[in-house]
Amino acid sequence: MEKLTLGYRLTKAYFRFASDGIFYRRRYIVDAGHIPPEGTPVLVAMNHQNTFHDILGVLFARYDRKMHFIARADAFEIHPLFRKFLLWAGVLPAYRLQYQGEEALSNNYETFRLTEQNLLDGHTVLIFPEAGHQTKRWLGTFSLGYLRMAFEAAASSGFEKEIFILPAANHYSNYRGLREQTWIRFGTPISLKPWYERYKDKPRTCQREVNQLVREQIQSMMLDIRDLDHYKEIDFIRTSNFGKDFARTLGKNPDVLPEKLEADKELVSRLAAGEPDYAAVEAYRTALEEARFDDAQLVTRPSWAKTILSILLLILTLPFALFCLWPALPNWFVPQYVNDHLKDDDGMYLTSFQIAINALILIPLEFILTWIFTGLAAGWLIGLLHALSLPFLCIFEWYYVKLLKQTVKDIRFRHADTSRLQELRQQAFNPLKTFLDNE
Repeated sequence: MEKLTLGYRLTKAYFRFASDGIFYRRRYIVDAGHIPPEGTPVLVAMNHQNTFHDILGVLFARYDRKMHFIARADAFEIHPLFRKFLLWAGVLPAYRLQYQGEEALSNNYETFRLTEQNLLDGHTVLIFPEAGHQTKRWLGTFSLGYLRMAFEAAASSGFEKEIFILPAANHYSNYRGLREQTWIRFGTPISLKPWYERYKDKPRTCQREVNQLVREQIQSMMLDIRDLDHYKEIDFIRTSNFGKDFARTLGKNPDVLPEKLEADKELVSRLAAGEPDYAAVEAYRTALEEARFDDAQLVTRPSWAKTILSILLLILTLPFALFCLWPALPNWFVPQYVNDHLKDDDGMYLTSFQIAINALILIPLEFILTWIFTGLAAGWLIGLLHALSLPFLCIFEWYYVKLLKQTVKDIRFRHADTSRLQELRQQAFNPLKTFLDNE
């Protein structure tokens, strides 16, 4: 059993607070009991939906062990100190042709060797068979490298060690923004032992067979939108009020992520069974984007009374919102600057930078500075209380900005000619409802 140092335990607890206490509103971990006991060689194979957050989901699933991970090699190039931190945390670099070039691929041999040794030592290793994160809710093509490592580890033991592949899937209510929900589920472990004898003669065949079983489990657990030609329209349908109403017809609560996921899977399955009119959905979605408010406004039709109350609340809480600009502004814009500097075109790294940069650099620095300056001005106890309150000030600022944006949308709605939008909504969703009811 791998001994967990006090430093590792404290670091893990700190990141859990930063992620689950501040960043996310709720994390659901389902079937963590499927993870084999410590000392069992386990390779967790998971879909890759949200870069660093996918790793945290596995890390937080069990308190009793240190997890080992394989991550993109360019993360190790950010700073030498960050490289040391990743290696200490159990992360190994994976070099890829499209990022580091062909000459760097030979570096993977050391990573593979260390990973195989981790498995033989009875550790739990996480790997993403897609070899890169997705920018959509779908399952990409798997590389068989993860199974080659697992089988080669078994071969190194003379096929005496029983190695397991554990499929896992994750899902997010929204990829970007604070106070969202996240979900991870573990499937049924797959023992490689039944393939050991045949692997000696037909390694590639065995890898493909196991890969198919792993892929089927992951695909059955996650939201996998295969129709990429109409992805925007399908995603719009499921996130709109229409998608929420569809969940309710199935007896699911659309505000609870696991229930909404099951409803979305059913919705996507029914849509895939036929040929709905996506052109009408696209026309409505485009019109909403031009109007700069949401489907929710057309359904709930916010009253002037609600809008006025929201404005009054914003005015009354403005002094406290200004007070919360420290530390909210640096905590938001510094990761944004780093993300823009690295030219992350799809924006998938932003939330990872928000967690990593804030947890490792900004939060400790802001805590010290706040304690010192507030302590000098108002006393050390008040300074300490102010420093301890910083995460909650950030959360308040996030909800304040969220209310501000919602109020602006409500005002736009009150001044817009909504008759055309209502007509487009009916043209998009009325036939769609009939279509889904008949499936």
